[in-house]
Amino acid sequence: MSVCPALRRGEAGFVCGYTNKPIDPFSWYCIGNYAECPIFIRYSREETRPAAPKPEEAPKPLAEVLPLTPERPETEFEKAIKPVIDNIVMKYDDLVKKLDDAWKEYENNVVNARRQWEVEKMSLLRAQELLNKTISDYEKMLAEIELKKDFIPPDSYQEVKRDLETKLETLRGLLDEVKAKYTALEDGLGVHFRRVLTTSTSAEVISLKLSLSKLEELLKEGKISQETYEKLKKELEELLK
Repeated sequence: MSVCPALRRGEAGFVCGYTNKPIDPFSWYCIGNYAECPIFIRYSREETRPAAPKPEEAPKPLAEVLPLTPERPETEFEKAIKPVIDNIVMKYDDLVKKLDDAWKEYENNVVNARRQWEVEKMSLLRAQELLNKTISDYEKMLAEIELKKDFIPPDSYQEVKRDLETKLETLRGLLDEVKAKYTALEDGLGVHFRRVLTTSTSAEVISLKLSLSKLEELLKEGKISQETYEKLKKELEELLK
C-alpha cells in the first residue's frame, strides 16, 4: 500500500506536508493513489526543477557520515495506520478500566445492601408474626361468638360477627401484602447477591462461602441446635445457588 511521503501525523490528526493543513488521508489521495493528487503533482514538479549548483564541500570523515547505530526506517504502514490502531486501543483500554471500576462499585453496593437487609428485614418478619397472632385472636373471637349465638340477641350477634369478619378480612389482606413485598425484596436482592458471589473476592463474600463448613463444626460442637443448623444451611445454600 503506497502512502504519500508528505503525509504527517500532527497532534490533532493528519497534516499535509506540502500545505501544512489538516487532511483526511482516507477520503483524499494520500493513501493508495497519491500520485494522482493535484497537490502532490504541483509540488513534485517544483521539486524536480534544477537547483542552483552548490559549492563543493570537503568530504566528511566516515564516522560522521555513517551513524553508529542504524535506525530502522519507519514503514508506510506505521506512518499511516499505526496511529489509528493506537487510538482504538487507547479508547478501549480506558473503557475496560471504567467497566472494572463500575463493577467494583456495584459489588460494594450489593454487599452493603444485603448486609442492611439482613438486619432490617427482621422488622417485616416481626410484623408478619404479629399479624398472624392478631388474626388468630380474631378467629378465636369469631368462633366464640358462634358458640354464644343462641344466647345473644340476633341484632347484636350479626353486628359483632360483621365487625369481626371485616377486621379479619383487612388483617389477612395486610398480611398477604407484607408477605408479597417481603418475598419480592428477598428475591430481588438475592439475584444481585448470587451474581456477585460467583465472581467476588471480597473477604465478606468469601466468608459467606465458608459458612457452610463452619455450620457443621458448630453443630458437631453442640453450639447450635439441629433445627437452627437446618434453617441456616438452607438459607446459605439458597444464596450460593
